[in-house]
Amino acid sequence: MLRTRKQNSQAGTSLIEVALTILILVIVMGAVFSQIDNVTKSAKHESIAVDLVQQNRDFVDLFVRDIHMTGYPHSAMYGLDQSQPCTGSSIVPTPTLPQCALNVSAGIVFVSPTSLRLEGDVYGDGNVYDVLYTYYKVDPNTPPDPNCPCLRRSAMLKINGDPIGGQPLPKYYTEVQNVIDPTNMVQGIFTYFDANGNPITIPTAGYDFENNGGTIQTIDAIKVNLNVRSVQLDLNTGSPVVYSLASIAELEN
Repeated sequence: MLRTRKQNSQAGTSLIEVALTILILVIVMGAVFSQIDNVTKSAKHESIAVDLVQQNRDFVDLFVRDIHMTGYPHSAMYGLDQSQPCTGSSIVPTPTLPQCALNVSAGIVFVSPTSLRLEGDVYGDGNVYDVLYTYYKVDPNTPPDPNCPCLRRSAMLKINGDPIGGQPLPKYYTEVQNVIDPTNMVQGIFTYFDANGNPITIPTAGYDFENNGGTIQTIDAIKVNLNVRSVQLDLNTGSPVVYSLASIAELEN
């Protein structure tokens, strides 16, 4: 039997129908892949955030340990005269400089809103270390560090009785990357408190224990306050993610 023209026109699938079907499939697949991409980006974002938080926690643990060990071992443990100043280059106890021994810590050596220097047996190995924390912004004499501005730490074995001028050159390691410049902020990177919890005003130039020992001796706790700008961008705003990190540690020696 011969098909009529009307029957022939209704047989099979037209090109328009095929095109519409492909278009719908493309739209559906685009939406699916878009969701997969968002999930992948979100997972990567969360992974970076977790890593950053963990690094910051590791730093806080390190900082708190250093503060707790500041001033240990104390001269009183060796029956030395605490009234004598710890200056000069003597490396063993002497009648005039009884505190200046390699196995005795001078405690807090220098403080400022952006740096901190202390002595203590921070590794628990019976040795006294010269520990420095400093905010590092830029050094015109060295290549730029992509991870800075940052907070750096140095811990060198004490080799001399002079806590300020007699120690080896610091060897810094970056502890916290991409720290926002604290200039003009309400709090510096380091804030100092007395035994009553009152903040102690420290000038930008800082205080050292030889010339401002009275003020330094009133320090009972130290707070580190950091605002860290992540290299990752917020998925919603497209701006760098900023994390705040703060911790207070009390001196125990």
